[in-house]
Amino acid sequence: MNSLRTAIISVTAHGAQLGQALRAHLTSADAVVSSQVVCFEKEGRTSGASATTFTSMKPHMETWFTTYDRLLFIMATGIVVRMIAPYIKHKSEDPAVVVMDEQGQFAISLLSGHLGGANEWTAEIAEVVGATPVITTATDVNGIPAPDVLARKLQCKVEDFTTLKEVNAALVAGETVPYYIDDTLYFLHHYEAVAKAQGIELIRFNPHTVTGKALLETGGAEAPPVVITDLILPTGPRTLVLRPPTMVLGIGCRRDTAKELILTAISESLANVNRSPKSVASAASVIVKADEVGLLAAVKELQWPIHFFTQEEMALFIEQSQLEESKFVKETIGVGNVCETTALLQAKSQTLLQTKTVYPRTTVAIAQVQSK
Repeated sequence: MNSLRTAIISVTAHGAQLGQALRAHLTSADAVVSSQVVCFEKEGRTSGASATTFTSMKPHMETWFTTYDRLLFIMATGIVVRMIAPYIKHKSEDPAVVVMDEQGQFAISLLSGHLGGANEWTAEIAEVVGATPVITTATDVNGIPAPDVLARKLQCKVEDFTTLKEVNAALVAGETVPYYIDDTLYFLHHYEAVAKAQGIELIRFNPHTVTGKALLETGGAEAPPVVITDLILPTGPRTLVLRPPTMVLGIGCRRDTAKELILTAISESLANVNRSPKSVASAASVIVKADEVGLLAAVKELQWPIHFFTQEEMALFIEQSQLEESKFVKETIGVGNVCETTALLQAKSQTLLQTKTVYPRTTVAIAQVQSK
């Protein structure tokens, strides 16, 4: 997992000192997750250590909320609730928010407890300062492994949040929820190990067999099942599908190609390999497309990150992998293979699920992610 961006915000001198102590821990080797930590301290009530000062929180709140993965507020809970309320969107987007009093007596998981990791983070920082962790999500207080926690651990996206609520309700009600995993996934053994560490046993199924397909359609149990796969498969109406990040889409396009044409090419490519767009880890292209309006708009709409490679990086890879090049494209931008090369580079892979496929003004290749 990449280093998390963390902000610690305090409004008293004692709170600022507490924040600095936590900053030291969160950037140390003992931290559960590596973190890039910035302390924000109120003017006139600072710790004296390295920090960014502010006079009022309100002008900065939207930036903090949208920039950082985790926010720790050392102050009264009521202040925090009022400040963050206008910016709360959805559990799939909101940062983890934890509140702690300036004496370090209580640490409260306030927002994004599961997908954002606020519950685990609350327990971690409470242990560091000797605080009492306050966690109120039903699965946690009942000691039940939750599918959204597993989703975060596996870096999966949740297909349907309505179904997620239904599964969590079934777990709290004492029902046994089965967890199934597509045994064709590249990181199968890693997923199984992570799930086992969470107290969850994954049941393997083969999506290409009659038995595997029947299992998905029926659910195999009375309780709503959880399925981990990147494939588009028929499932029962109460099935929660978790989408692991398994693909990179390399995209080439002509100058000023419309967003709609690129989105159509992407959609048809994913349909071609029968994969979910929620399992796309990233898009990739050549650096000369970094200002391509249609491409940037398309990946923004899909909520995908995109990485742009230089011609030098691509040329070396093309030579080493002996990839076929287009003479016209090479004369235009300096390298003759954009979509396959950038997809494989970003996926750190040698496996293409879809080779270069030509669409109107666009080319798309899909690479299997083969490195964590």
